Amino acid sequence: MPSKTKQLAENAVLLAIALVLLFVSLYTVLGVVTSLLLPLPFVLLGMRRTVPNMIWIVTGFALLSGVLIGPTTGFIALLSGLWGGVMGVMYAKRGTALSAITAGAGVVFLGFVSFLALATFVLHVDFQAVMREAAAFKPSFMTKEQFEQSLALGKMVLPAFLVMFSYLQSGITHGLARLIGKRLGYPVPALKPVREWSFPRSLLYYYFAALIGLFVVGQEMEETFWSSAVLNVKVMLDGVFVLQGLAFVLFACHLYGWKRLAPALVVSLFIFPFLTTILSLLGILDLGLQLRKKLETRVKRG
Repeated sequence: MPSKTKQLAENAVLLAIALVLLFVSLYTVLGVVTSLLLPLPFVLLGMRRTVPNMIWIVTGFALLSGVLIGPTTGFIALLSGLWGGVMGVMYAKRGTALSAITAGAGVVFLGFVSFLALATFVLHVDFQAVMREAAAFKPSFMTKEQFEQSLALGKMVLPAFLVMFSYLQSGITHGLARLIGKRLGYPVPALKPVREWSFPRSLLYYYFAALIGLFVVGQEMEETFWSSAVLNVKVMLDGVFVLQGLAFVLFACHLYGWKRLAPALVVSLFIFPFLTTILSLLGILDLGLQLRKKLETRVKRG
C-alpha cells in the first residue's frame, strides 16, 4: 500500500497532466487527440484509489478547472474525471475490460444527455432553429423532401447513435489505457480477441420483434415515442449484429490459418455500407444457426 505522501504526489502529478490535457484540448488543434487522452489520468488513479478518494479527486479537479478556465470547462472536467475514474474503479473491482467499458460508456452517455439538457434549459439553444439552418447544407443530389426526411430520421435515432458513440469512445479509452498502463506498470485487463466475441441469442427475438413493429405499425406511429423507441432498438441491434458478423469472419480467418493481412483486408472491406449490411446478416445467421460450431466441426473433419 503506497504511503500517504506518495499517494499525494501521484495525485498531484496525474492531476497536473489532466489539467494540461484539458487546456490543450480546449485551445489548440491537438484537441482531437488530447481529448481522448483526458480520462486516462483518472483511469490510472481509479485503479489505485478508493471510491471516496476518487470522488474528492474528481470534484477537486472540476472545481479547479471551473475556477481557472470557466464553468463550462468545469463541467467538461467533471465528465472526464467521472468517465476515467469509473473505468479505473471497475478495472480494480471487477477485473474485466467489458464491465469498465460499459460503465465508461454509461458516464459518456449521461454526459451527452446532460449537455443537451444544459444547452436547452440553461443556454436556451433552439435546436429547431438549428435544424432549419441545416437545410442550407443540403447535398445537391437530394431533394428538399428527402433531406428533411433524413434529418427527421436522424433526430429519431439520435439516442441509438449516442449509445453506440459512447461505447466507441469508451472502447478507445480502454485501448489507450491498456497501451499506457502497460508502460507505466498499471496492468489493465484485456478484452477477448474479436474472433471470440459472441452475443446472447435472445437478442434475435428483440430484433425480429422490432422489425415486425416497424413493418406493421411503423407508418402510423411516425415520430411518436414508441416508433422512435422501436427504431432505436433496431439500429442498436444492427450494430451488435455487425460486430457478431465481424467476429465470425475473423474466427473463420483464424480457423483456416490465414495470414494477418486477410483479417485486416476483411475489416477494411466491410467499412462500406452495403458490405456492412452483409456483415450484419452474417451475424444474425451466426447467432441463429450457430455457424461457428458448424464451421469448426467441418474444418476438423477435413
